[in-house]
Amino acid sequence: MAQQPKATAARQRLYKARQRYLPFLYAIIGAALALNLVGVLRLTIEPVELVLDAKISYPGYTMIRIPPIGNISARTHRYQPLQLVLTLDNIDLEQLRTIASISDLNSQQDLAQYFGAEVNRVIGAVIIKLVLIGGSGGLLGMYLGGQRHRMLLASGFLLGCGFILAVIAATYFGYDLQAFANPQYHGIIEAAPWMIGLIQEGLVKVDQLGDQIQSLAANLYTVFNQIENLKNVGVLTSDLNILHVSDIHNHPVAYDFIGQVVATFPIDVIIDTGDLTDWGTPLEAEIVSQIEQLGVTYLFAAGNHEAPDVLARLEQTGNVLLLGPDPVEVMGITVAGVPDPSAESYSPENVSIAELSRYASQINELYGSKQHGIDIFAVHNHRIATQIEPGIFPVVLYGHNHVQSISQIGDTVYVNAGTTGAAGIRGIQGSHVVPFSLSVLYFTRDPGSDRFVLAAVDSIQVQSLQQSFSLERTFITSPRRNQGENVENSRQISG
Repeated sequence: MAQQPKATAARQRLYKARQRYLPFLYAIIGAALALNLVGVLRLTIEPVELVLDAKISYPGYTMIRIPPIGNISARTHRYQPLQLVLTLDNIDLEQLRTIASISDLNSQQDLAQYFGAEVNRVIGAVIIKLVLIGGSGGLLGMYLGGQRHRMLLASGFLLGCGFILAVIAATYFGYDLQAFANPQYHGIIEAAPWMIGLIQEGLVKVDQLGDQIQSLAANLYTVFNQIENLKNVGVLTSDLNILHVSDIHNHPVAYDFIGQVVATFPIDVIIDTGDLTDWGTPLEAEIVSQIEQLGVTYLFAAGNHEAPDVLARLEQTGNVLLLGPDPVEVMGITVAGVPDPSAESYSPENVSIAELSRYASQINELYGSKQHGIDIFAVHNHRIATQIEPGIFPVVLYGHNHVQSISQIGDTVYVNAGTTGAAGIRGIQGSHVVPFSLSVLYFTRDPGSDRFVLAAVDSIQVQSLQQSFSLERTFITSPRRNQGENVENSRQISG
């Protein structure tokens, strides 16, 4: 009988302990529920408006929603019970275009500092709001737990704040941005895993990239002014001059380069073998406006980095013609081409090598068995171009691998312009600096066939960070032919 009072006393002590600690548990549960119910915040970093939805749940991850394209998610914090969903709600395109067109170096630096300060401000405000939401939930949980004393209610508020702050801090210190190297995609964006990789490269190397861009801007002006000296080589006597460019990759300086060459040489037509942009977005397509300013007929063979939005913008441009399998005649020369197999999708990823070979075989079958009268055939991918059989076309133009080259096999001359945009942002980020490059093709009219014949090719490169440029002239049908001693070179180093 003596043990019964002891058991009763133990139960009473356990009951009192539960009564003492349960309100604090209610405060933590209340903080979590409050965040899950009302933890939706609207963020503005002009010109972008975002919506953040934070929830206490496991497993933790970060999701980026881009309606209507789809979602990108990554396990950025595996053990912290916080799920972050960031939704792109609106973009002020006019303001974004204005920002994107800023070329003044000081303005760019000011803009970077502005965005850095804005991001820090928004993050600070988000943390404060989420902590206050957690505190309010903790107070409510304490109240629903039966506590009415002001000190206990205040304790519930502080406990809720502390709980949410601890979760945020644990997420911050355990956050792994590299998790986006292997993200999950849902929706249309499944076709664009390349986007995150490019963003990551920019984030990781932003400081190095800034220094390189400053050096680039300082040197290019000097180099482009010296291109006028290329006239010292002598402009050939020709009936038609065509400028071949390729792989601009959103680099606005490429159009300064092109403009300088157009002003120095009597260029009649420009042929672009693709990769005008990187992501193929409507905003990037606005770079087409610089093509309009060149005032020269611009023939375009789409690359793998193009997309329907870019092609639609090009079609609306007065001086641009999209090349296809049906030949077009411009200033007396007949040109045809084919878009890259990836050009009509929203992914710039290449199709398989086997598929490229089949594509080249189809070109050979289509044109090899008939008299087509095509003087120039343009494709983007070098793997397709180099498999086009010699003798089908007099000239094949291409790009893609960013390596400038010229070769002659049988009766066909294969010309690779390299990358007129120096491989875009990748060219600046890489350990090996990629030169800006393009080619000028000189044609003469053959009286016998009354067709244009390629006489010579100027391969021009600008080494931006070395403040130098070079020109190599290769004769094709000239009596001097294509011997080593008959290749003219001009190299100019700017002091």
